[in-house]
Amino acid sequence: MKKHQKTPSPQRKKAPSPPAKKMMSLVKKALIVLAFLAVPIAWLIANEHTAREASDLSVIGSGTPVAVQIHDHSCPLCQRLKANAEDALAQMDTPPAWRIADINTTKGADFASQHGVGHVTILLFDAQGNRQETIEGVTSANSLRDAFEKLLAAQR
Repeated sequence: MKKHQKTPSPQRKKAPSPPAKKMMSLVKKALIVLAFLAVPIAWLIANEHTAREASDLSVIGSGTPVAVQIHDHSCPLCQRLKANAEDALAQMDTPPAWRIADINTTKGADFASQHGVGHVTILLFDAQGNRQETIEGVTSANSLRDAFEKLLAAQR
């Protein structure tokens, strides 16, 4: 009679203890929340940087032509003018610098007051900072592109 040797059974992994399960669950939930927040936070940071650059009016008179929109973010006409201007700028090989003077900020309101204009307006400045043209009201992208090209042509 042969004796059968028992083969050692594979070691079973112990199930995590209840506190460890809770901790793992919390870690997983935290990672999911973090993943969902990462994209909007990155977008907000990038958007803030872009907005800060677009509102930097110190470029006026620094050697490059500049188009500045006097803008109220809650005004539908301003939004339409901005969209048309951005379309016009995108069609150009070498557009003028583009800036936004937000009249809801002290800096933007002071700039508009200094130049005697209201919102729904674009001011065009030459490289020396001299105002060359004032465009008031919603204007088509084609008309804006023509005005921007005229501003650049005067610099040559």
